[in-house]
Amino acid sequence: MKYGVCCPAGQAAWAREAGCDYVELNFTAVAEADAAAFAAIERDLALGGLRAEAMNCFLPGRFALMALTDTQELQAFLRIGFTRAQALGTQVVVFGSAGARKLPEGVTKEQGIARLAPLLRLAGDIAASCGVRIAIEPLCYKECNAVNTLREGLALASVTGHSAVALLADMFHMGENGEKYEDILLAGERLIHCHIGRPGGRVYPLPGDGYDYAPFFAALAKNAYQGRLSVEAQAPNGPEDLATSITFLRSLTQNI
Repeated sequence: MKYGVCCPAGQAAWAREAGCDYVELNFTAVAEADAAAFAAIERDLALGGLRAEAMNCFLPGRFALMALTDTQELQAFLRIGFTRAQALGTQVVVFGSAGARKLPEGVTKEQGIARLAPLLRLAGDIAASCGVRIAIEPLCYKECNAVNTLREGLALASVTGHSAVALLADMFHMGENGEKYEDILLAGERLIHCHIGRPGGRVYPLPGDGYDYAPFFAALAKNAYQGRLSVEAQAPNGPEDLATSITFLRSLTQNI
């Protein structure tokens, strides 16, 4: 398994020194950067010695997907974003984007899945042309009202039916929802990316912090998951916590 952290490109050197294998950048920030800003992102990654193997923050809130009828602006955004992601060595882009996918009043979750699926097929075509895959991120109930659980994320991936559209498991969101980590086994090969943060605070997982991480890692092992795991959380004590957290996470994998 590879371990990374969600951070700006300018923190790549810090992430590498903390023991990370890659960094996870903000897709929207990369897509909307002007030429000079994108060149700076490339330079920061090169100086930091890590690639941006993953990205999150897929779509800005202005793309209200549940009401979107004209996709021209969306397609233009995706083309430049995925082209740049390919140039940075990105393999997976995470589809969280609570603001873009939220359900308007009166729209059911089932209707939401039906509306999201064709848009994800469109995005999947563009992503695939750049050698990138999209990972649907279920978001906890308090952060979003659409695609909240791993089971719902799997349903959306199944209805979408695109080889470049798969699933993410986020320990923080699953823990906040009270989901069973064993639901990860339902995902099978559709699970292509993972996030982690301690439920109840969204801080870096640390040894002795009182949370039982074993069930999450046991489920990943049973599912034969060998992909990437990004820390998406805050440091409770300071930036130096990242090195402790990465070492701790590696030990949890080794102890299964």
